[in-house]
Amino acid sequence: MNDKSNTETRTRTVQGLIRTASTVTLATRMAADGSPYASLVLMATDPRGRPLLLLSDMAVHGQNIAKDPAVSLLIASDPKGRDPLTLSRVSLQGTAEVIADERLLERFIRRFPPAKLYAKFKDFRLYRVNVSAGHLVAGFGDIHWLDPADFILPEGALDNPEVENGVMDHMNSDHADAVQELAASVSDHAGEWEICGVDEAGIDLRCGWLYERLLFEQPATGAGDMRIQIIEMLKKIRKLTDFSVHMR
Repeated sequence: MNDKSNTETRTRTVQGLIRTASTVTLATRMAADGSPYASLVLMATDPRGRPLLLLSDMAVHGQNIAKDPAVSLLIASDPKGRDPLTLSRVSLQGTAEVIADERLLERFIRRFPPAKLYAKFKDFRLYRVNVSAGHLVAGFGDIHWLDPADFILPEGALDNPEVENGVMDHMNSDHADAVQELAASVSDHAGEWEICGVDEAGIDLRCGWLYERLLFEQPATGAGDMRIQIIEMLKKIRKLTDFSVHMR
């Protein structure tokens, strides 16, 4: 595998980990003495793939970030009965910044509907982590430091809430059966899936606390292009399904 292929593989691995994560380990420094502190939190992303955290000022990690915004996030693969140390994980380093953006808060809530119960509490704030580096462990001896540009979509990437909401609402409301087909191509879970996010690189799917990610063949340029690429995905999925049935 050449260097370009290696880089592309690492990019897909890290982006996959970030986009499909639900809980992550958040590391901060204690406000009192700077000693290390780790906690379990929910994590969503903005359309470019930057982590979003909804944290309480009263929580220890919230107090720590108020004193020192430097954080680290550990995002690991779901072991599903396998040796977790043989699977990919990434540590992200960066700073947590309070962001007053209603559309990003809505994006977080779409991914984690129970958060609607406390998202508007006065002590809760939405943070975006501005990533400065990523440390990928993709297996034994397969360890790499990565620049954020390797896995965060660039400035200027399609980031339009009207486009995202339009495509997402159209698919979930008018083409729910197609959404189930998309989900079935990447998950064996037969629950009611829905699209909870769309960006220029792909689609985020949610069923309860299960999350999956489908990638576009190429970066989408707008709502029309997203719909075209989704149709092409479905054609390929149906072709593979028909072939599988025929071979039985």
